[in-house]
Amino acid sequence: MDKAFVLINCEPGKEPSILKQLREMKNVVDVQGTYGVYDIVARIESDDKSQLENIISDQIRKLDDVNSTLTLIPTESEDVKSDLREIEPDVIPEQKKPLEEQSSEKEDNDLDDEPEEDYDDED
Repeated sequence: MDKAFVLINCEPGKEPSILKQLREMKNVVDVQGTYGVYDIVARIESDDKSQLENIISDQIRKLDDVNSTLTLIPTESEDVKSDLREIEPDVIPEQKKPLEEQSSEKEDNDLDDEPEEDYDDED
């Protein structure tokens, strides 16, 4: 089964009608409105890669009020199962500690605040 994620930019305020149209399409498995650079993300699946391309170019991109799309095709093979919910962060936010100021940096900064003296070598 081939799948793709299609990120969609659309005219402001037209998201609800585009979401409705996408949900009615046969091979659109999931669709979600988003905040950020893209307004909508749709996941589509098909048994045939050429059919997947046709869905994107002939159906989704030709919807009224769709300005642009970006298609992401996963690189994993079918025998590798992926569940994004299983991804855990490397650092748990509650365990983060503030950076401590290094003493050498503090000393260097203190030296910068002192006025410079002029030395005259003509004694």
